[in-house]
Formats: sequence, C-alpha cells, structure tokens
Amino acid sequence: MADSYHWQDDGIKAVDPYEDWLLDTGAGYGFPFGPPNEAHCYTGTEASDNFVAGDENPDAIYPVLYRPGGEQPSFRPFVLRESSVSRGISSGDAFPHSNAGTSGIKRRIGVPLRAASVNQSYVSEALVTSPCISSSAKVVVGVIDDGIAIANRHFQSEAGSTRIDFAWVQDGDTQSGSGAGSVSCSGTGSNVAFGREYTKADIDGALAEHTDALGATDEAALYRALGLVDSRKVMPNSLDGKAAHGTHVLDLAAGGDYESTSSDVLEEDRIIAVQVPAAVTWDTSGMGLDSFILAGVHYILDRADRVAPNLPVVINFSYGIFGGPHDGTSLLEKAIDEIVTARNDRVAPTSVVLPSGNHHLQRSHAVIADADFNVDGASESSGAADCSCDLPWRVQPNDRTSSYLEIWMPESDYEDGDIEVEVIPPNTDNIPAQRLSGVVNSAVVLNRGTRAVARLSYDRHVPLSKGDERGRFMLVLAPTEIRTDTAEHLNPLKSAPNGLWTVRIIKRPGKKISEPVHARIQRDASPFGYPALGRQSYFDDMAYQLYDHEGKLQVEDNHSIVKRAGSSNGLATGTVPIVVASHVEATGRATVYSGYQTTDSGLPEHAKTPFVSAESDRSNVFRGVPASGVNSGVSVTLDGTSVAAPTITRVVANAYKAGVATSPLDELQAQAIAIEATRQAKEYFAPLDANRQGIGRFPKDEIYGS
Repeated sequence: MADSYHWQDDGIKAVDPYEDWLLDTGAGYGFPFGPPNEAHCYTGTEASDNFVAGDENPDAIYPVLYRPGGEQPSFRPFVLRESSVSRGISSGDAFPHSNAGTSGIKRRIGVPLRAASVNQSYVSEALVTSPCISSSAKVVVGVIDDGIAIANRHFQSEAGSTRIDFAWVQDGDTQSGSGAGSVSCSGTGSNVAFGREYTKADIDGALAEHTDALGATDEAALYRALGLVDSRKVMPNSLDGKAAHGTHVLDLAAGGDYESTSSDVLEEDRIIAVQVPAAVTWDTSGMGLDSFILAGVHYILDRADRVAPNLPVVINFSYGIFGGPHDGTSLLEKAIDEIVTARNDRVAPTSVVLPSGNHHLQRSHAVIADADFNVDGASESSGAADCSCDLPWRVQPNDRTSSYLEIWMPESDYEDGDIEVEVIPPNTDNIPAQRLSGVVNSAVVLNRGTRAVARLSYDRHVPLSKGDERGRFMLVLAPTEIRTDTAEHLNPLKSAPNGLWTVRIIKRPGKKISEPVHARIQRDASPFGYPALGRQSYFDDMAYQLYDHEGKLQVEDNHSIVKRAGSSNGLATGTVPIVVASHVEATGRATVYSGYQTTDSGLPEHAKTPFVSAESDRSNVFRGVPASGVNSGVSVTLDGTSVAAPTITRVVANAYKAGVATSPLDELQAQAIAIEATRQAKEYFAPLDANRQGIGRFPKDEIYGS
C-alpha cells in the first residue's frame, strides 16, 4: 500500500532549523555520507557578548583562541567529548552549562567529527610557545581550503625545504605527543584540539625520507605515510587525484618555483595551511562551516605569531554558501570581523579575502517587495483579502541530499505574524497543503508514513546581538532519491516528491512592508573532486528570462521576482573581508557565474559586493586559470571566483611585504586605477561594471594582449 502523507506539529525545539532537521527530525537524511558509521563527536560554535570565568563546558574541548590584547573573543568553536547531543531544548542550553543564564551563551552544533580525530587530552590553556622565529619572513599567507598538497615543490624555498611552517588537517587522526597543548617547531606531538598538525620539521623530514638520490620525491607515498591519503576512510581523499582545490588556490596565492626564483625571495612568504574536514566540504547545508573555519582563523593568527612577531597576515578562504542573511550578521561573519579587526588594531596588518560566489545564474535568489503581493481573495479566518506572492520552487529528481529554502523577513518595520507561509507540494491530490504563521520557534513536518520528508519552521535568527535579529522561515526537503547504503531497515528513509513546490508568501491584510523579503536556496551541488550526489533546485518563475534576444545567457534582471543581483556568497557580507569577483581576461567582461550584491533591496551598505575583480577565465574558449595540481610539475586549470580570490591575496601579500603605508584597500584602488587605464588604452576591453567588478579587474599574470 502506498504511503499516506500528513502534516503534524514538530514541537518546540528552538535550536536552529538546520540542527533540528539534520540531528533530529530529519536524522538519517543529513550529511552526504549518511549516518556516521564509526564513533564520532559533534562540533559547534558558541557566542556571547559577555563570556565569564567558568563558562567553558567540561564536556567540550576548545581549540586555541587568538586573543590580541588578552581580550576574550565573543565567538569560540568547540568539540564535544561525547557523541550524543541533547535535543529539544533552547539553544542557550544545547548541552549542560552552569552559567548559561548569566552570560547569554548561544550555541550551534555542527557536523560530526570522527572520534579518532579528537584529542581528548588537549588543554588549550597549557599552550607553550617554542621559539620559531624566522628572520627572513615578511608576510604570512594563510589558506583555509580542501586538499592542500603540503609536499608540492611550489611551496618550497629550495629542494626539500618547505615554506609551510604549520599545516592543520582538521579531520586527520590525532597523534599522541610529548605534552597536551604544547606547540613546537620540532614536529612532535598533537598540538591541536582535533585533527593533526604538521610543522615545517614534519614536512621537511617526510620530504627527505621519500626523496631518492636523484632528487625525485614519491609524493603519493609521502601523503600515505602522513595519513593524508587513506583508502579505508569513508570520506573522499582530495589528494588522491590529479587536481585538488586547495592546492590550486594556495599556488595562486603564494606558490613559487625555486628554480626560477631565489630562495631568499621565496623565504619572505611564509605559509600556514588549514585543511577543513572532507565532511564539511561535501555537506551542502553549510551547517558545519562555522566551527571549523573560525578555528582555522584563530589557528592561523596564533601560529603566525610563532613564525615571527608582528607579521602581516592575509587569509584566503575560497568557500561560499548560497543562503544566510546576507547582511553581515551571520555568526561566522561577525566572528571574523571581530578577531581580524582586533589584530589589525593591536598587532599587525591583517586581511581576509573571500570569493563573491558562483551562483549568479543559479536562480537561487528571489526578492519580494510590497508591490509583488497580489490580492488572492477572501481569507477564511478574517474575511479580509489575503495578499500573497508565490515562489515556484523546482526540486529535481535523483537528488540524494536534502534541499533547503530560507525566507528572510525584513529587518525593520516587521513583527512576527506579519507574514505567513503556505507550502503546496507537487501532486496536491495526494499531499495536502500546509500553512504556518510567524510564531517564533514553531514548526510542522510532512510525514510520509512514519518518516518526515519535509519541515517548515519559523524562528528568529539572533547570532549574538538583538540588533541583528531577523525573522526566518525555513522549508527543508528530504532527498528525492534515497541512497540504499544509508537506508535504515527498521524505519526506512523515505524520499520527498520531486517537481514544483509552490511556496506562498502571505502578507497580513493592510500590512505594508518597507523592505523586501529575500528567499534563498542553499547550494546543493557537490564541490570539485567529490562524488555528485545533489542536484541543484531552483526558482522556476516563467517571467525569468534565461536567454537574451541573441540566444546568449541573459545576465541582467528583468521584472521577475527571481533575481541575479544578490546571488552572492553568504559568507562575504561582513565589514572586514575583501570580496573578489571574476572576469574573462580577454574581454574584460564579468564571468556569467560571478555573483554580486547591491544595496537596492534593503541590505546594508557594507554588504555590497564585490570590492574588486580578478581573472578566472582566460577567454570565452579557454576557461579557467592554470596552477599546480596535486603533484609537483603537474598543471591543471580551474575556474570560478574561488580561483580569482587568491590572485588578490597575492597582491595584498606583496603590498604587505613592500611595507606600503596605505591600507590594502587603498593599495588595491591605486593599482586598479593604473590597470584600468591600460585596458582603456587598448580599447577592445568592455567597460568596467562597477556593480559586478568593483574598483577594477586584476589579471592573473599580465593584462591580456600585452
């Protein structure tokens, strides 16, 4: 007999809609790798504007926190010692805590980490700094990414001598050491809360061991010996292939060939690398990023001070998400703004570079202004006219990951209940529609038999300050195709219907909204180098124009509520990051995928992106830019704004090395003016598009046609 569908209340969980789905209501669907098949511990991030002594949870392990001036940061990552997480309680009490009421701690749980990666004996307060002074160092380039080939010769100053002073593989197996929490340049012991750290001494030792008498290094054997490639693990091995995203990005940001550049010059650029867990890279919800990225930023800044005092630092983080508030108030954005600003003010110049995102044409963003609401008829409850606007959400078949739709309420002139959401599933003869009012922390689930296949919720997004509060509806769908290798036999997972889901946004009669409602679909495609499980859903509005009158992809918006503008990286709207778009170097035009965000739709001025553009495609025929593959001597070509960002990272690093008196933004501005003047003189370049390309267009090497 076919399963019956019915909606029911999901209770008050009040943690986070992603957590509520992945760890509770939709447990089993979440994370591309399915339920953990070995012992694991959950990670997370907590925030408070008033952390006090004793706030630390005894069941949690806290990675090193960088404290310029000795001040306690407002955000800190953690990993739980046990695999269980208490559910059904407020986010302020996500696990036992003695002072949750006094310091107002907010917590968010992330993806599980293998227990083998957790250093149970780690004590961050016991850190001991060993002298690691590098007299030649002038700048530290930090890269947080996936698949960083630490033995590649482009990261060496001479044969067998790496410029990578520290590398943290966050999901590596922890190693027992000489003392918990000790930090040494000699390369012994586990000096991180989770994963495995490799020092320059570790890497140089491995290079010597795996290099023969003729100078040839067996890099594949080296990575196996260091545990960086292990076919027994469930997760993909990013270094077990020709190309890896992190290696390509690091080469563009700080790579150099010691056969053509003197070792003295190369030694000036020191490298600190952080490789995030494969599970975080593969996961499409974006839920697990906060704790690992924040821990990585603190790690890079802490270790930079161990390379040499007061070194300038530039960090490249070529990741992005589709969702989020896009106003600089997400937890990770606020945390990065805080710690980077503090180091800038009290230690040395510090910058963070992020890509603007690749989903300009993904139809993942909709903007609903007051004029877009139409009168639909009489309301059953009040007799007044309902004003509504329909979002047509096309969910594809054969999608083996959950799909997420966020609907963000206006920040001002809005009260809970001013807007309601009704979900009308495909095949409405068999599946009933469901309406949810804006009651805080309310949720309903659509069951197929005994399994939930959809969840509609409303919560108040308050990452830290009440001033950042935003109302948010969230609709989550189970995969439309269930993976048999993760199916549960006693209560099998069920698939959600594919097709056109209509999400009706209903405005309270007589209510005027001064700022628009923003709807955003999260990324659902697997990243480079990972098996394709998800299929990207999209808004299927008939008014949206895919092609222009010449049959080319349309890159400008029309009157459709589905917008290209605003389809930018959800992590790149803070006040600190330098956000980089991408262009085609041969023409000067923005790449069709490069995202941007204006302030026209009620978003704050600082959230406008990008600041600058860099080359990511040589021409419309020759896509991408070349850089190093996993193995030394191998060149690969990748495209996207994620490979444009490290070009600007290198420009900023060079400015820091040169000791320019101005800020990196001013230096970029000065260089951009000169570059644009050269392009204008050549005449065949398209004019600069300030919205999509910022202040100017930087080439990877030299201006096309020079």
